[in-house]
Amino acid sequence: MTRVGKWVMIVVLGLLPVFFLPLTQDYYDTNKWALLVAATIFILILWGLRVGVTGTVTIAWNRTIKGLGVLTAAALVSLLLSPNKVEALLAPFGVGTLLSLFLIVLIGSTFFDEKARNILRWTLMTTVSLSGLLAIYQFFGLGKLIEINPGLMTILIVTLPLLIAEAFHRKRAGHDNHMIVAIVMTIASLGGLFFTVYQVLPKWGTTTLPFWVNWQILLESYKNWKQLLVGVGAENFLAAFTAGRPAGLNETALWNTRFTVGSSMLFHIATVYGLIGAAATGWFLWPLRRGLMLAALSLIFLPPSLPALAVITTLLIFSESTHPISLKGSHLSRLIAALVFLFAAASSYGLIRAYGAELAFGRSIRALEARNGTASYNFQIQAITQNPKVTRFHTSYSQTNLALASAISGTASASAEDRQTATQLIQQAIREAKLAVNMAPTNILAWENIASVYQTLTGVAQGADQWTVAAYARAMQLDPTNPVIRLRLGGAYVGQQKLDLAAESYTTAITLKPDYANAYYNLAFVYREQKKYALAALALKETLKYVTPGGDDRSRTQKELDELNELLTKEEKLSLP
Repeated sequence: MTRVGKWVMIVVLGLLPVFFLPLTQDYYDTNKWALLVAATIFILILWGLRVGVTGTVTIAWNRTIKGLGVLTAAALVSLLLSPNKVEALLAPFGVGTLLSLFLIVLIGSTFFDEKARNILRWTLMTTVSLSGLLAIYQFFGLGKLIEINPGLMTILIVTLPLLIAEAFHRKRAGHDNHMIVAIVMTIASLGGLFFTVYQVLPKWGTTTLPFWVNWQILLESYKNWKQLLVGVGAENFLAAFTAGRPAGLNETALWNTRFTVGSSMLFHIATVYGLIGAAATGWFLWPLRRGLMLAALSLIFLPPSLPALAVITTLLIFSESTHPISLKGSHLSRLIAALVFLFAAASSYGLIRAYGAELAFGRSIRALEARNGTASYNFQIQAITQNPKVTRFHTSYSQTNLALASAISGTASASAEDRQTATQLIQQAIREAKLAVNMAPTNILAWENIASVYQTLTGVAQGADQWTVAAYARAMQLDPTNPVIRLRLGGAYVGQQKLDLAAESYTTAITLKPDYANAYYNLAFVYREQKKYALAALALKETLKYVTPGGDDRSRTQKELDELNELLTKEEKLSLP
């Protein structure tokens, strides 16, 4: 059992940085998470068997394990207060991930001797250098096997000192062959890091949440005493982002970007797990200051990454000595073994259902890309059946129902049975959209989805127009500084012929984002409908300032402005700037 556990740890932790499967919606993190959790369950079962056979309970213990344990405890406390516990468990930086890493260092380390640690070190160095080599290949267009992102940059940065130290150690020891291998891996990692940085840095401003924004989000969330202590929950960073999003973000290239992770691991944990999580992260980081300073700095300053966190945990396994703690007693060992098996069985069942749902949803996405709406519909049903607690499954299913209803009722040859089917699909679309907002009442995407569903059904379903406005009103409460929601609300008011309210909504969008061309253009349309031609012309002039030069939008706007000028009086023309 010890031998099997040792090799499972070596294979899983060593291969995790390069592991992916093109089967789920997200090829990378979802599958890395599933592999990590599955390996932890397997290690737990082996450990339980060993406890039952030997009558001895053995765990590893050091300061790092204590810090990771406190961080896991903070996540568990936050889980108890989370409105959607399933999504909190499945989040990349949720309880499932932290608990798995904690159990791996707590009990998985007991399967290791010095030889196993050395094998794990070389396995990790090999896979990380392979990641660097693949990054070089991808830069030159030779396929796509890994994800080029800040997480890969973190992995390469924190492992480079290990590779360099290994090369010097082998040189001093006179192991020329090992030294050459270590030097080759160092060069591959350096090259991969160079090309990764070359590709990531130009996109940094449009893909990474700025620290000043995350700081304001953190302060806003801490106004609630419960969130101050235990955070907003692992699955709710997006909700914290929209609630605390500063209006100044609208002046940057990130104005229409939403973030589900923080600026760094430290900022992310502080947001989702509160002051308790931030303190636990500090405890976890403190031992890293000796020998693993780059790892500590990466958690403080670089964007959070599941594989990077797993790699840092792996580095700790063979970088810091552990003190085994053993307790003997047949009755105690049998009780602990029984509890371990019950926990492993429940976890296995949950993992199988959760990952099966992800596989079905991934197939639905591919079916949709192949324009097979019926197959996508059926796969989404499978996903929801296996895991009904994932919000995005319900929002996607509602949109699929709506699209199928539109396709069926839009045909000239639609029979009475077809129309009945379309009606049923519309009802299902509304039901699923409502389920999504009930499961995640602070999720802006769920509220935007239900608003779009009702807006599409305006004129078809009774009261849809009123529900559209109500949904957008709730979305504005959740994301008060977002001008896009005001723009969409204005469109809903135009559909109801409430032009004054539409103009007010468009004006608010412009206040939030003064260079918002779409808002000026839509405001011009409303003023023209109200026969306020001078105001409409003024709005179109503002539109021309911000539309892309030389594009179709600019030529269309100029044409409409020319037409408006024909409707203006001489005095109105003179009054325009």
